[in-house]
Amino acid sequence: MSYEVYKMIHVVSIVIFFALFAAAAYSQKNEKREKILTGVFLLLILVSGMGLLARIGIQHGVAWPNWVRAKLTIWLVVGVLGHMMMKRFPQHAVKSFWGSVGLLTLASYFANFKTLF
Repeated sequence: MSYEVYKMIHVVSIVIFFALFAAAAYSQKNEKREKILTGVFLLLILVSGMGLLARIGIQHGVAWPNWVRAKLTIWLVVGVLGHMMMKRFPQHAVKSFWGSVGLLTLASYFANFKTLF
């Protein structure tokens, strides 16, 4: 697939993931369907992100640049922390959502400028 197709899948998956995350955080419901869908979109974000890395020339088997490692860490935190906060601390779900939006902004910076500040 082309760079543009991977980018489109990546961005649309991020938007849908955060829409589902916001809906779950604000509704205070603990629905299994939302957890499954956010997991599916996290997987799409990961797969399309790896496709984008391949398209910009980062080869398989070589060390990733630090900005890629930082983005992967951010998405791991957003994915795990979001689900954990929804289940164990539902009273903090909205705060967790807005914290994740901040992390999304940081991850977007890393992706656009290909650097760590």
